[in-house]
Amino acid sequence: MELKKVTDDELIAQIDSKVRNSIGGLTGAGDLSSRRENATYEFNMSPLGDLKPQGVSKIVSSDTTEVIESYTALTTKLLLDNNKLANFVPRSMKPRDIHQAKVASDLVNYCIFNKNDGWKTINTWVKSAYLYGNGTLSWSWVEDSEYEMEEYDQISETVLDELLADPLVEIVGDLEVTENYEPGPQEQIYQNVRLRRTLDKSKVVIEAIPPEAFLINKDAKSIQDATFVAKVVELSYSEIRQMFPDFQKDLSEIGENAEVGRGMSWSQEISSRKDSVGIDNWLANEALDDSDEANTVLEVIECWIRSDRDGDGVAELKHVIKAGNDILQEDDVSYIPVADLNPVEIPHEYHGLSLADMVRPQMQATTAILRGFVENVYFGNYGRTLADPNVVDFSALQNPVPKQVIATNGPAVNSVQQIGPDPISPGTQGMLEYLQLQKEQSTGLTKAAMGLNDALYVSGNSEAKMAQTQSAAQIRIEHIARRFMETGFKDLCRGLLKEMKQNIKEDMMYKTDKGYASISPSDLQMIPSNLDLDIQANLGENSNINMQQKLQQVGELIPLMAQDPTSRKYISQNAAFNLGVKMVTAMGLDPLDYFVDPDNPEVMQEIEAKEQERKQQEQAASQSAQAQNDANTSLIKAEIDNKKIDNKRQLLEAEDESNRNWAEIKIKAEGTEGASTPVKIPVDFQGLYQDTEENEKQAAEQQQQQQQMQQMQQMQGGMQNG
Repeated sequence: MELKKVTDDELIAQIDSKVRNSIGGLTGAGDLSSRRENATYEFNMSPLGDLKPQGVSKIVSSDTTEVIESYTALTTKLLLDNNKLANFVPRSMKPRDIHQAKVASDLVNYCIFNKNDGWKTINTWVKSAYLYGNGTLSWSWVEDSEYEMEEYDQISETVLDELLADPLVEIVGDLEVTENYEPGPQEQIYQNVRLRRTLDKSKVVIEAIPPEAFLINKDAKSIQDATFVAKVVELSYSEIRQMFPDFQKDLSEIGENAEVGRGMSWSQEISSRKDSVGIDNWLANEALDDSDEANTVLEVIECWIRSDRDGDGVAELKHVIKAGNDILQEDDVSYIPVADLNPVEIPHEYHGLSLADMVRPQMQATTAILRGFVENVYFGNYGRTLADPNVVDFSALQNPVPKQVIATNGPAVNSVQQIGPDPISPGTQGMLEYLQLQKEQSTGLTKAAMGLNDALYVSGNSEAKMAQTQSAAQIRIEHIARRFMETGFKDLCRGLLKEMKQNIKEDMMYKTDKGYASISPSDLQMIPSNLDLDIQANLGENSNINMQQKLQQVGELIPLMAQDPTSRKYISQNAAFNLGVKMVTAMGLDPLDYFVDPDNPEVMQEIEAKEQERKQQEQAASQSAQAQNDANTSLIKAEIDNKKIDNKRQLLEAEDESNRNWAEIKIKAEGTEGASTPVKIPVDFQGLYQDTEENEKQAAEQQQQQQQMQQMQQMQGGMQNG
C-alpha cells in the first residue's frame, strides 16, 4: 500500500470527525452534561434541574456546597499556602545539582504565582475537578509586548545614537534640528524628540478550561495517550488578526463556514451556571453587533491531533488551530500542554466521578426530608380549610381580619373544618443522622477531620487520641491531594519548565527566597530536563517537616558515635557536610548560599590556594617561633654564662676576703703573747659554685619551657581564628 501525505482538506475533515466523536460539553454528551448541570445547581443550592420543587418548599440541602468548599480549602491549604508548588529534585546531592534544581523550582513557581494569577487559576482548576469530576488546565507561550513613550525637549546626536543602539527603541515622528548660530563645527542638537521603547511581556500563560470547552476522544485513558484533545474558544475578527498576522485570507469567508456567534452560551453547563447566579442566558446574543465587523465572533478549535502529514507512515503529534474550513496555525509539538485533575478515579477510564456525584444521593434525600419538615410547619401555620359555599363566605375565610364578623346562611359548625398536617414520622430525625453519616463515609469529610466532633473532647480522650482520630479521618483527603500532586500538578510544573527552556531568548528576572535574581538563556539550558519533581506539600513520609525531624535525629546520633572509639571509625568523612546540605535543602533553601560546591573546579582551586596559604602561614609561624626559641635559648645561655662569671667573681672575692681576714687574725695571734694560732677551717668554694650553677641551669630550663608553652597556645589560637 502506497503511503500518502494527509492534505489540508483531509486534516480538516479528520478534525471535524474527531470533534463529533469526542466527549465534551459541545458534542451533545447528554449524560455527562446533565451530571455537570445538576452539580452546578446542587453547589449553588438552586431549586433547579433534579432539585426542582414538587410542593411549596424550595429549600435545598447544603451538603454538596459543604463538601466542595471544604475539600477545596483543605487542598489549597496543603498545596498553595506558601505560593510554592514546584520542588524539583536534583540528580545527586552535589551542591551544584541542588542549586540548578532550586533555580528550576523558583522559575516555575514565579511563572505560576507572579507572572500569572496562579492562586486563583489553580483554585478554579481544583474546584472544577471536585465539582465536575475532571478539571483541565492548559498553558502556552504567548508573545506579547507593551510600548513606553519617552519625550525629550532637547537631545544631542551622540546621546540619541546611544539610545537608538537598543533595537527595542525607535523614533516616533520626524527629527527637528536646532539651528546653530555659533561658528565652527558643532554637534547637532535635536528638539521635541519622541521615542518609543518596546517592553517584552512574553510569558507562559496558564488558564483553566471550562468543562464545556474541553474535548477528548472517547477511548482515551489519559491526556498524553489521547489521539485527539481540543478546546473550543470564541475569538473575534480583531483577536484573530492580532494572534495570526500571517493569515491573509478574508475573515468574512471563514465566517461563512464557521459557527458565528457565542454558540457556547447554549451549552447545558454554561446555562446552569448563568441560571444559578441569576443571569438570563438569552441576553448573551446581545453582545453580537452585526454592524461592527471587528467584534464579530467565530468559534475556533485549538486541538492536538496525531496525523501523518509527511507520508512516512507514522502519525506525528500536531498542534492545529482552525476556524471553519481554514487552518490558522499548525505546529509540530512533542507533548500536549494540558493537565487534568480527577478526584475519584474509575480504573482504565479518563473521566471519573466528582465529589458532587459521591454526595448526590444523600443530598437529594436530605433535601426531600428538609422540604417535608418545612412544608409540615407551613401547613401547621397556614392549614387548609373545608367550607360549604352555601353557608360560609369564601372571601372572608381567605382574608381573615382580627375581630372580623363572618356572615353565614346557616349553622357553621359542620360547614367549616380545618385539615391539619400529617404528623412527622418518628424515624425522620434518625434518618437525617443516618444520611449525615453516609455523607461522611462517602466523601471522607468527617467532623473529626474538621475538628467539629464534640465527642472527641469528652473526659478520657487524650490529646494523642484526638490527634490520631483526626489523622485517620484525613487519610482520604490526603489521598486525593496526593492524586492531584502525582498527576495534574506534576504535568503542569514539568510543562512550564519545558516551555520556558524552549522560548526564553533573553535574560529573565525571577523571584527567590532572597529577592530577585536573573538567569540567562544559556544558564537556563544547562538545567537538566530529566529532573525529578516533588510537589511541595506536607504530605507523606518524606515531607519537609518529617525530613527535617529525621535529619535532626541523625545530627544528634553522629556526635554520640564520635564519642565511642569503636564506632568512630564507621562515620563517613563527609558526614557533617552531607548532613548540612540535606538539612538546608529540606528547609527549602539553596545550599550554595552556605556551602561551596566540591565539583566546581574554580571553587576547589580557590579552596586549595587558601589551604596552601594557611599552611605556609603556619609554617612561617612555626619557623618564627623556632627562631624565637633559639634566640631565647641563646639569650638564656648568655645570661647563665654571665651569671657563672659573676658568681665566680663573687666567690673569688669572698675567698680573698676570707684569706685576708684569716691573715689578720693569724698575725694578731702571733703577736700576742700566750695566744695560740687558731686552725683555719677551709671553705669548699668549688662545691658552692657547682650547686649555684646547677640551680641556675634548672631555672633557665623551666623558663624556656614556659615560653614554649605560651608560644604553642598562641599558635593554636591563631589557627582556630583562621
